[in-house]
Amino acid sequence: MVQLSRRLFLLGSAGAALAAAGCSAPQAPGAERTGTGATASTSLALVTALLPETLNPIAGTDNNGMGKINEGLLTLRAKGAELPDLIPQLAASAPEPSEDAMTWTVAVRSDVTFSDGTPLTAEDVVATYAAIIDPATASPIAGDLSMLAEVSAPDPETVVFSLKIPYVAFPTKLLVGIAPASLIVPGQLVSESVLNQEPIGTGPYVVESFGDGKLVYAANSRFRDGAPALTKVTYVMTPDDNTRAQQMTAGEFDGSVLPPRLAVTFQDSQDVDVISATSADWRGISLPSDNPVTADPAVRMALNLAVDRQGLVDSVLMGYGRAASTFVPPQYADFYSPDAVFPYDLEQAKSLLTEAGWVEGDDGIRSKDGVRAAFTIMYNPDDRLRRDLSAAFASEALKAGFDVTVEGVGWDVLEPRIHTDPVMLGGGDTPYDVDSQLYVMLHSSYPAAGIYYDNPSEYASPEMDAALDRGRTSLTTQDRVAAYREVQDLYLADPSMVVLVFLDHTYVQLKSVTDAWEGTPTVLEPHEHGTAWGPWVNVEKWTPRA
Repeated sequence: MVQLSRRLFLLGSAGAALAAAGCSAPQAPGAERTGTGATASTSLALVTALLPETLNPIAGTDNNGMGKINEGLLTLRAKGAELPDLIPQLAASAPEPSEDAMTWTVAVRSDVTFSDGTPLTAEDVVATYAAIIDPATASPIAGDLSMLAEVSAPDPETVVFSLKIPYVAFPTKLLVGIAPASLIVPGQLVSESVLNQEPIGTGPYVVESFGDGKLVYAANSRFRDGAPALTKVTYVMTPDDNTRAQQMTAGEFDGSVLPPRLAVTFQDSQDVDVISATSADWRGISLPSDNPVTADPAVRMALNLAVDRQGLVDSVLMGYGRAASTFVPPQYADFYSPDAVFPYDLEQAKSLLTEAGWVEGDDGIRSKDGVRAAFTIMYNPDDRLRRDLSAAFASEALKAGFDVTVEGVGWDVLEPRIHTDPVMLGGGDTPYDVDSQLYVMLHSSYPAAGIYYDNPSEYASPEMDAALDRGRTSLTTQDRVAAYREVQDLYLADPSMVVLVFLDHTYVQLKSVTDAWEGTPTVLEPHEHGTAWGPWVNVEKWTPRA
C-alpha cells in the first residue's frame, strides 16, 4: 500500500526503510493462509513496494478521499478514465459556496461514529483542518491548503471554511481524512502524534497491526454501512520489483503493483490477471536555472523537441501510458489544450542549439563558451521505472549532442543538489482539479512557499504567475479555461522541464481472487499508487460472487 505525504510524492519509495515480511504461498480458497493468518475466503494479502511511514491524516495519509481508516467529507466516484465525481461521504450534502467562493459551508452527517464509538461532529472536522494549517504542527500537506484562512463550527453539524482568495476548486480540498478532535493536540508536531501509529477513523477498517514491514486492516464492526465482506486486508512490503514479481509467480500473495515491464510478463499467465488504471501521474525531468547547461532557454526547448515521447511509452511503459508535453492530461477536458504539444523534431532541436551557439565537437557533444553540454540526471535508485525513463531520455538527448549521466541517489544527496542538477520527478499528487496539477510546479512563489521539490527548476515568469492566479481565483468555468489554456501556451513557449509521460499504473492479481469476488472499477489515479489503489481502491465494497 503506497500512501505518501507530499513530502515523499516526487520520489516514490525513497523514504521507506521497513523490512519486508515473508509469507507462505496461499492454498485453495477457504483454506487457512499460513503467511497472513487469515482465511482466503474473507481476506486479501497484497505485497507492495512501500508502506506508509505514518497513518495520520494530518500528515497526509488518506488525503485523496479514498481512505480506509480516515474518511473525507467528500469522496471520489469513478467515471472510467475521466475525472471522477466528488460526492459527499462524511458530508451530509454537497458543499455550499458563497457567491464570491470565499466561504464554503458543509453540513456534517449526524449518523457517523468513529471506530471507538464516539460520534463524528463538526468539531472533529475543525480540529483536523486547523491542525493541518497550523505552522506549529508542521504538516507536510499544509501547502495544499494555503488558501484556507480559518475553519469554524457554528453548530455540531455545520463547518464553515473561510478562504483567503476566491477558490471554486475548494471541494478538492475536502477529500482529507478526518481524525477525532479528542486525539488532536493543538500545536503538537505532527511527527509526535499518537495518530501516526494508532489512527482512529470512521472508515470501514481499523488497524489491527502496523510494523515490521506489515500493515493489517481488520473490518470495523461499527461501520455505518456494515462491516465489509473482506474482513481482513494485509499489506506486506517488498521494495524490490523483481522480488514482488517472483512472489506473484509463486502465488504467495493475492496481488501487487509492478512496473509495466514486469507486469507484461503475466499477460499470458493462466493464474494472474494484469490490470491497469489511468492516472494523472506524470514523469518528467527538471531543468534547473542554476545549471550552466539547462539554464539556457534554447537548451530547454531543444531537449523538449529531441525526445520521442511516444517511443518512451512504447518501449519503457510497454504501452501503459500516454505521451506528455505539459502537466495537464486530456482528462481535464476543456482545460486541456490539445495544441500544447512538443513535436518530436530532432533536426529542429539541433538547429536551435546551433543558432544559440552550442557547437558540436568531434565527439558529437556540443559546447558553448567553454561549457560542455553535459549534465547528470538524478533518480530514486529503488524505482526501476524512473531508472529506465532516465536512461531512455539520456539516449534521446545524446542524439542532439548532450552527454547525460544517470545517477541513482538517496534523499540526503539529492536535496542539496536539486536546484543545480536535473532530477527525474513524478507529480499529480492531488490531481482532481487542474489548479493542483500546475500551481506548485510553475508559480514563482515556489519552492519557497512549499517544499524544496516544488518548482524544482525555480521557474519564474510574471506572465505565468498572472495566468495561474487568474485560473485559481476566477469564478466561472469559461474564465478558468481561458486562464489555463494561456498557462499551457506560456509553458510551450518557455518550458521549465521536460515532461515525458503520463502513466497507466499496472497491477497484477490472482485469477482466483477475480473469480471469487465481485470487485469495483478503478478511478483516475493520482501520483500515489500501490496496493491502496488499482483494483483494490474500494475493497470495502467487494462482494463474494455466487
